[in-house]
Amino acid sequence: MKSVIPLLLASLALTAVPALAQPSECGALPSSAQRARTCNPQEQCLAQVVKNLKGGALDSAKRDCQRLPTSGTCYGPDTFNPQAECKEQQSSKKK
Repeated sequence: MKSVIPLLLASLALTAVPALAQPSECGALPSSAQRARTCNPQEQCLAQVVKNLKGGALDSAKRDCQRLPTSGTCYGPDTFNPQAECKEQQSSKKK
């Protein structure tokens, strides 16, 4: 029983430390990033090659596009500031 109390106090101290360190975590985030979004890589590929290629090159590129998945996660062009969003969320939690 005597060894349980120090363990309990240590676990409480360890859980309080991350809560106190949270405001400085925003500074560890990048100042610029691209937001993830759902997309269709195959469809996007086809749209690009139809605009830029003709003839045999277009046919070959279409076959290459068909190898891509029809759904997935893409990044961009929606750029945002993770640091600013973090600070904004923290200030709204304090209110």
